[in-house]
Amino acid sequence: MVMYWFTMSRKPLLTHTLTIICTLAVHFHVLGDNHSSQPEDASDILNWAQRLNTAFIQVADKVSPSVVVIEVAHPVDERNALMDLQHEPFLDQLPEEERRKFEKYFNEQKKQKEEQVPEKNGQSEQVPKDRYDGKGSGMILSKKGFVLTNYHVIEGASRIRVRLQSGRVFRALVKGYDSQSDVAVIELVDAPEAILRPIELGDSDSVKVGEFAIAIGAPFELEYSVTYGHVSAKGRSSVTRQYNLDHDFIQTDADINPGNSGGPLVNIQGEAVGVNTMIRGLNTGIGFAIPINMAMEIAEQVIETGTFRRALLGIGIETLTDNYELNNIVSAVSKGVIVSSINADSAAGESNLKPADIIIAVGGKPVASAQQLKNQVRSKSIGKALILDVVRNKERLQIEVKPREWKRPPVTAITANEPRETPTRPVGLKLRK
Repeated sequence: MVMYWFTMSRKPLLTHTLTIICTLAVHFHVLGDNHSSQPEDASDILNWAQRLNTAFIQVADKVSPSVVVIEVAHPVDERNALMDLQHEPFLDQLPEEERRKFEKYFNEQKKQKEEQVPEKNGQSEQVPKDRYDGKGSGMILSKKGFVLTNYHVIEGASRIRVRLQSGRVFRALVKGYDSQSDVAVIELVDAPEAILRPIELGDSDSVKVGEFAIAIGAPFELEYSVTYGHVSAKGRSSVTRQYNLDHDFIQTDADINPGNSGGPLVNIQGEAVGVNTMIRGLNTGIGFAIPINMAMEIAEQVIETGTFRRALLGIGIETLTDNYELNNIVSAVSKGVIVSSINADSAAGESNLKPADIIIAVGGKPVASAQQLKNQVRSKSIGKALILDVVRNKERLQIEVKPREWKRPPVTAITANEPRETPTRPVGLKLRK
């Protein structure tokens, strides 16, 4: 029997509860002049709270069957490397006291695993080539067995197994991935269509700051944990000191912990609006999810072709409004993206684009920030003409560029497609066990 763990720390729970009560109180206060809407007694407020409580329960019941637990095995040598603290970049984000707790935990786990090799006839038995030592989450995309998760969950895996809410376990292969976006698709092997329930997808572009956000996954091996909070912000990009990830994040204060990676962030309708991917420390109320629209843009190409071909212009860019000096002297345009540098051996290097040009649109769609430009270019056709609207010395120009393909570093992973080679470090903060 599958157990449901509804885990919330006391402080966030109290905060969220008070927020809801205050919201309900304000709601009735605002409607105070409307006697037909004014509550007759405190029981009306309780009824509103019960309706909201029911909504959360319905979301958990609706979404949980679409969430999976992903377990990955790594070669023994790589497993030891993964347990080396220098390969755990999220530790740098923790307060000193919390960091030391994790150091102690990892060291104890490493020692315990080293002592688990039994002896037979006075000699140690052969150490297995790999072990299941990583865990994350994912969401079912289709009855054909495709599952969306984070790239860092399956990176370097020699074997992958997936457990459904029903308890059934299936082997899985990597269909494809985009390491720059931390998005991957895995494919279940021999999973009957009848038992798979695809998740309902929402529209991350329509997400509003302040709306409810609910995370479901397997944090700290507590499978099918449900936590809730709000959408704290949208459009977060450089969220760590170590990495400049190539997409906008949805920021949420719903508890996201190690093991939640790859699981869904859903709205109050039970629609996936994000893929939980990283945290800023523990118990800080600062978590990040990849917008579902962007994740599906990558996933759909991966499912169709087995890979994601990322378009690249070969330019250094900066948001105009972030460059206060230039922004004050440029009068022809108020928003856009400055071309700060151009790689000579690139698509842009072969075009008429010049340093100091201000790009205001890509393929006819306006861009107001460097991240918006990256989002527009990312999935454009390789080698196909792309028109950039540019301002140069107050003159508006249209410049044609033919994007090249970004060459990703190879990675070792069990895959249904071409085998990869050299393992690489994960992108972003690892939320793996």
